[in-house]
Amino acid sequence: FAGLFAIYFSMRADANAWGSEWFPEGAIQLVPGGMNMATLSLSVITMAWAVRSVSNNDRIHTYLALGLTALLGIAVINQTVFYLNDIGLPIDYSKSSTLLFTIVGAHMVMIAIGVIWNLLLLVRAFGGQDTQRHQDLVSALSFYWYAGVAVYSIIWIGIYIAK
Repeated sequence: FAGLFAIYFSMRADANAWGSEWFPEGAIQLVPGGMNMATLSLSVITMAWAVRSVSNNDRIHTYLALGLTALLGIAVINQTVFYLNDIGLPIDYSKSSTLLFTIVGAHMVMIAIGVIWNLLLLVRAFGGQDTQRHQDLVSALSFYWYAGVAVYSIIWIGIYIAK
């Protein structure tokens, strides 16, 4: 993601320096990106809840936390797909729209992998394999999930807000 962000911010700075339009007026709306940020912020809390529940051998709360985190991840994917269909910019409109679709699409794949991983851990938890002694996979998922939220924070501030 660092390379994609570097290319995006460099090309946007060049476009602004030359006085050209980066995105058409009104093409990028703030509300869908803000809702995704709020949803991912809630998922950080539920992921921390899952890690804490596993470390306390609290299976019921582990089920709830992992399931809710997966549900929030699916909600983010749903909102992103809706927004990309609603945005009104074809992918080949300009370099900016191509970069937008590439960065947001790559992040959507990252979240989808996190959701699949989360669901697999939920199945393991149902089988009794995620316990206080075997919590490494849940901790690893939490680091991955937090990284996905951090990447989206850069997308939200750098692309949706700063445009």
